[in-house]
Amino acid sequence: METTTLIIRILLGLILVIFPINALFLKKFSPKMPVKAQLVMDTFRDTGYLLYLIQWTELVIGISLLTGFFVPLSLIILFPISINILLFHIYLAPPVVGPGLIIFAMNIFLLISYSSSYLNLFQI
Repeated sequence: METTTLIIRILLGLILVIFPINALFLKKFSPKMPVKAQLVMDTFRDTGYLLYLIQWTELVIGISLLTGFFVPLSLIILFPISINILLFHIYLAPPVVGPGLIIFAMNIFLLISYSSSYLNLFQI
C-alpha cells in the first residue's frame, strides 16, 4: 500500500508540475477545447490573475507532492481544485472526462491514504 501511495503521489505531482509549467512558461501544448470551455478559460485569463493563481497553486502543490513536504495540507488544498477540474471536464469538455476523473480519483486515493493525518481536525 505504501508503494502504491508513493507512485500515485509522484504521478499526481508530475501532472501538477508539467501542465502548469507548460501553461505559465512554455506554452508548447495548448489543447483544442470546445467553445464553452474556451470561453471559460479566456474569461479566467482576462481577469488578469485568476488563471495564474490556479496554475501557480497547482505548481506549488505538485512540487509539494513530489518532494513529500506538507503532503496532507497540499491534498486538502488540491481537493476543491480537483473537483473543479472534474466538473470542468464533465460539463464544458464532455468528450474528454478522463483527465479530470483521473486527477480527482488520485486525490481521493491519497486523501484516504493520508487520513490518519486528518484525525485531529475532527476531534472536539
